[in-house]
Amino acid sequence: MKKSKILVSMLLLASVVFTLTGCLERTELNKLGIVSGIGIDKSEDTYTVTVQILNPSAISGESQNALPVYNLKAEGESIHEAFSRVGQIASSALFLSHLNVIVINEEFAEAGFAPLLNFSLRHAEIRPDISIVVAKEHSANEILSVVTALDPIPATGLNIGARVSSHTSRLANYNFYEVVDMVNGSTINLVLNAVSIYREEENLGEVVKHKDGTSGVVDANGSTIDNILDITNPVQLRITNLAVFNGDVLVGFMDDYEAQLYNMVMSENKRYVFVNKTPEGYYTSVRIPNVTTTISTDLAHNQATIKMDLNAVILENTYPIDLTNVENLTVMSEHIKEHFKEDMTDFITKVQTELKSDIFGIGGRAYYTENSVWKEKAGYWKDLFPALEIVLEVNVEIDSVGEIGNVTL
Repeated sequence: MKKSKILVSMLLLASVVFTLTGCLERTELNKLGIVSGIGIDKSEDTYTVTVQILNPSAISGESQNALPVYNLKAEGESIHEAFSRVGQIASSALFLSHLNVIVINEEFAEAGFAPLLNFSLRHAEIRPDISIVVAKEHSANEILSVVTALDPIPATGLNIGARVSSHTSRLANYNFYEVVDMVNGSTINLVLNAVSIYREEENLGEVVKHKDGTSGVVDANGSTIDNILDITNPVQLRITNLAVFNGDVLVGFMDDYEAQLYNMVMSENKRYVFVNKTPEGYYTSVRIPNVTTTISTDLAHNQATIKMDLNAVILENTYPIDLTNVENLTVMSEHIKEHFKEDMTDFITKVQTELKSDIFGIGGRAYYTENSVWKEKAGYWKDLFPALEIVLEVNVEIDSVGEIGNVTL
């Protein structure tokens, strides 16, 4: 009996010892380089990869006047080679599970960014909810180097910007897996957010006081802590354009107003603002809280119809008209409709003739509604789309004129 008790005690002790040994394959947290963003710049036959790594001591407040991130970069003949070289110069193992954004420059996007998808899909640590943005007129390295008071971690700020796209009509929001599907598919082409650096030149060179009594000067790159401490944030990141792709190749950009029109066609639930101007200099500002877009196709006759129903709320009106009069309200809605239809027609023409990319998903609608015809034409849809006759139908319904119906000033 005594021997059995000793044996049981030894087994219990052994089990406790084994649970205390830990995981043999684990890496201590303080030895991880938590990657927040990756930038990829292509130039001729080489890639430059920038890796943005979190600085725990600055985030926790232990290090004053220190930035919450630091960037490392390296070159290579492939993305993986450049990324591996960054890992060689890093003081810790690169950890990708907290990656927020991948920034690519225009040269990489114009050459086709399929290599990025190849690289990313082979890394199990990379989550599907990351954002991919295009650096417009700047390198990806420059974009990831701009720190501001609102977004001291550039990669996180860019990702959050995409996530709040429901609050602005100028942004697109596609996660990594959706990007892969749109690049590999043939029914709709991809649109990504394009980020640029904005500089208030008159505020550059300002002397900024630090907490420890020292001072610094705001530079044109916005990559120092002085840009955070300056109340004007003279160097900022702004997403005001959308990048348009055909397959994985960048073919052009939309400006901020065209980005709004694009989202309206896509029936995205966003906050739209439309300004209707008259030749006399009057204007009416309209909020459009709801857009219903229906796309129908008749590929047998090379036609498609985009029907848009807009609900409008008048926010401003300088035109001397009595908006409490139902007949005048009808006249106003007609003016808004004609102005909007003209702008939308110009935008559709640009998409077909200049961009030549089916970003509206007209091919996708044909896939579902007339599949047999679509199968015949899917192989050369890129050639058919620019010549497709697109009929635009618009209806505007004014739901509210605000608390006051007439101009009182």
